[in-house]
Amino acid sequence: MPMARRVPLSKGLLGLAGALLNTPVFAQQPVRPEAAPAATTAHLAARILPCDGEPIDGGVLVERGGRILAIGPRATTAIPQGARVVDHGARWLCPGYVDLHHHVSGGGGDINDMVMPLNAELRTLDVVKPSEEMIRRAGQGGVTTTLFIPGSGTNIGGFGVMLKMRGDGPFERMVVKELGAMKVAQGFNPERGSGDLGLTRMGSSELLMELLQRGADYAAAWRAHQRDGGPQPKLVPELEQLRRVFDREVPVLIHTAGARDCIATARMFQDVFHVRMVLSHGCFDGWVAAHALAKRQTPVNLGPRMYQFDRYGRMQGTCQAYWDAGCTDMSINTDAPVVNAEELQLQAAMAVRLGLDYQVALRALTIQPARQIGIDDRVGSLTVGKDADFQVTAGDPLDPRNPPLEVYIEGTLIHRLGDV
Repeated sequence: MPMARRVPLSKGLLGLAGALLNTPVFAQQPVRPEAAPAATTAHLAARILPCDGEPIDGGVLVERGGRILAIGPRATTAIPQGARVVDHGARWLCPGYVDLHHHVSGGGGDINDMVMPLNAELRTLDVVKPSEEMIRRAGQGGVTTTLFIPGSGTNIGGFGVMLKMRGDGPFERMVVKELGAMKVAQGFNPERGSGDLGLTRMGSSELLMELLQRGADYAAAWRAHQRDGGPQPKLVPELEQLRRVFDREVPVLIHTAGARDCIATARMFQDVFHVRMVLSHGCFDGWVAAHALAKRQTPVNLGPRMYQFDRYGRMQGTCQAYWDAGCTDMSINTDAPVVNAEELQLQAAMAVRLGLDYQVALRALTIQPARQIGIDDRVGSLTVGKDADFQVTAGDPLDPRNPPLEVYIEGTLIHRLGDV
């Protein structure tokens, strides 16, 4: 799909932008995000944050064909002969961010099918719109990978697709995993007022348990057939995607808020069905249940609300409360468009301001969500063999005064501050 022509800002506006952001901005030729990168490129930076290891001062990252070929201190890391060298000067390199709770890659309100309360046969893959403006804006904020999930209008909304934030496609190069996770919603949002089962938590739990048990039995029958060569089960198309959850190929991401529903979610998906799962949101008084979740080692994906007032009117940092209770498998989300997709950095900055350790917050945007969703072999850290997805900042990437100056996906420049 062709891109609209980009026009560089005037020097006067560039100077004003640089002054306002306290970061250098230079007049330059417009970026064409899908231009083919050089075969081998070495990026030099004052500091590199791998996010699965110690920071590297005076570092170099070498990429070839969209993958990281080498990373380390310049003094000990060889740059291949003939490589193109990009010197970022005093700037920092950090992995692209990963957002697991993201609703804005489809160009409209077409992610809630409300007729049936359980829709395990649906998927967002079919409604991705590569030209959607919010995809480009997410990339501008350093968010390079997202899980585009259905909404929370029903107990099972369908399956989300894992995407790279390449504005304007091509679509095939955006898709990381066609089925990234199944989306489940517990409490509040999916309560049904149409007179059918699902108005109460008792009813919605019964609906979920019945379908999940059918899915578990269906998957077990197919495994037995493939293992023992017995009779082939009858094909049930509406259970085929759900079958992959019980074969542990695809995780479940569960929209859950409030202490009661957090406990119910962990009990259902960890104690009863033992699937790969991530509890998403955990907001309002969900932190009160954090100790029970810590005992189960429940993966949590927190946001968009970063705080709550306790019973005494004191502001409680959500992430810090979960971490202090022992929930160390933690990531952070925007629930875009609840919080703008490009403001994932600000979510982590707020968590740090409210008490979360800085390194934990940085990992909660990078390697931890990648591990939770099962794509840490490709993204989440700057590691040899992984995709060259990274951003360039004037300093600390969690400082809101340091927006991404450049963003790369698989070695290709997709955003440069100052281009229109």
